[in-house]
Amino acid sequence: METISSAGQQMQWAIAFAAVAEHGSFTAAAAALACSKALVSKQVAQLEALLGTQLLYRSTRKLSLTEAGQLYLAHCRDWGAGLSAARQAIAELGRAVAGTVRLTVPTSFGGVFMADALAALHERHPGLQIELDLSREVRDLEADGFDAAIRSHLPPPERLVARPLAMAQDWLVAAPELVAHLGVPQHPADLTAWPCLANSFFRQDLPWPLSRGGILHSAAGPVALRANDYQLLRNLALRGSGALRIPAYLVAADVAGGRLQRLLPDYQLPAQPLYLIYPQRLPQPAKVRALVDFLTDWFRQPQQAERLGHAAAKE
Repeated sequence: METISSAGQQMQWAIAFAAVAEHGSFTAAAAALACSKALVSKQVAQLEALLGTQLLYRSTRKLSLTEAGQLYLAHCRDWGAGLSAARQAIAELGRAVAGTVRLTVPTSFGGVFMADALAALHERHPGLQIELDLSREVRDLEADGFDAAIRSHLPPPERLVARPLAMAQDWLVAAPELVAHLGVPQHPADLTAWPCLANSFFRQDLPWPLSRGGILHSAAGPVALRANDYQLLRNLALRGSGALRIPAYLVAADVAGGRLQRLLPDYQLPAQPLYLIYPQRLPQPAKVRALVDFLTDWFRQPQQAERLGHAAAKE
């Protein structure tokens, strides 16, 4: 019982210290805690005695934190956040997930995946409403009021949580008519005579890095056209305008239907990591946790891996 009582006392002393640090005086802290100034002063002194160090510099004009006080206050805030998260988790226990979640996703990726994903999410959480933003622009989640984002290519900001979501594989493709005219390439060097379509959104789209058996090759022919839109480039490839590097999920149906043909399928292009990004909040709202957990599980399904290019379609 003595250990429990001591722990309880330490918590009370820590609460008193945190109140003094937050409010800037013993008087204001006492008012916030609805107790006497003398009690707050005593509790802070008892805490300093227990820790064997001074937490506050006291003067007639103001109070300031010592280095030890700054460190201890950071832990006090963590305790408060943890208690708040625990209270919210208990309050949400058994309650249906509901509310609006704002999600931003790259345009081409969202056009392929998000209709199916959001339909399945609605079946699981019918009370959850999604406001979806499709954009190539990198939104500032906190400034623009978004709860989460799916991002690729760019490293996630340090201040945000980033959960690996999937790996998107790129393919090299061309129209069958162009392949018949130029011949099936057997080696990356064979592409030097091929007209190539380049995505100007990426500064280093060419040459294409292809690897096999741990050996890296570089492949590029003359640039037939540069554009910054995958759908336009896909349409040009369908017309036989050139070879194209493009995410597999944008052309898998074309390859399966014979409208496009994969080039050098035995060689690999670097896969692009996809992240689910969201602000760190304590407590994290249940609606955001539900979205994060659902999308993480959904993209682990084999059919999503196939659409992302990890199970090659039969040519």
